[in-house]
Amino acid sequence: MKDTFDPVLAWLAQGPSNFPGGGEDLESLLSAFYLLFGAGFVIGLLGHVFDSKTLRGAGIALVFIGTGVFFVAVGRFD
Repeated sequence: MKDTFDPVLAWLAQGPSNFPGGGEDLESLLSAFYLLFGAGFVIGLLGHVFDSKTLRGAGIALVFIGTGVFFVAVGRFD
């Protein structure tokens, strides 16, 4: 079973330059996803530490926005 995934892994290892539309667009969208997703978790964690509903809500909103950006990136380069 492992042999069937070797070509797929080799294709994925080439990086985002093999996606249509160029790798720069995909990299910028994925960078935005990583930033929003990570910032959402950090802000949500700070909301729990300081017992702030506003920070927790902002963190949850950023995670959802980051997830939306991820879906746009995947849908655009599928």
